[in-house]
Amino acid sequence: MHPLKQKKILLFKNQFIGGFKTMPLSLILISALMYCGLHQLNVLLFSSLSLNPHISLIYLPAFIRLLNVLVLGPVNGTLATMFGGVLLLPFQEEVNLTEIANIACSGFGPLLASYLFKLTFNKDVALSNTKDLILLGLIYSFSNALVHHSLWLLLEPKALIWNLQFFEMMIGDITGTLLGTVALKAIVRLPLVQKKIDQIDKPK
Repeated sequence: MHPLKQKKILLFKNQFIGGFKTMPLSLILISALMYCGLHQLNVLLFSSLSLNPHISLIYLPAFIRLLNVLVLGPVNGTLATMFGGVLLLPFQEEVNLTEIANIACSGFGPLLASYLFKLTFNKDVALSNTKDLILLGLIYSFSNALVHHSLWLLLEPKALIWNLQFFEMMIGDITGTLLGTVALKAIVRLPLVQKKIDQIDKPK
């Protein structure tokens, strides 16, 4: 094998496979269960705002998708979201190729958004920076709608019901990420959580 090709394969193993091994599977599973549970809670709380099975004007799991990538990393975070999508399959009326592809889109959207954020602002997202989270949410709302609607155009054109649904999906993701950001900030400000953060940040 050519030395350069062998070096590339080794780099891939170190970055992706190695990263997967070092991440506790339990953390990925917990994140997947949180995503699945929040999706079901969103259906329960905002059923009146659901325009169709794929679009709601408030979609809270949008924030969890982003949080998975930001906290667990691009590979493990994507796996957590996609596994959460698999856990949702029994609740679907029909499981077909489009539904499977939707799971892949749900995982790819946050990856694309984080890449576009870094490309645009030349930095990584800071979880402690509210402005970063809001900007990422705006970018994600567009990239997620773009990925899903491109998929439906290819595999299931009948899912493209009306002209404004692209923007309606964006609205659902924006509201979901904004509410998630507010919730995260409120949790971080809790005295017990703040104490733990201070202990972590305290110089050894």
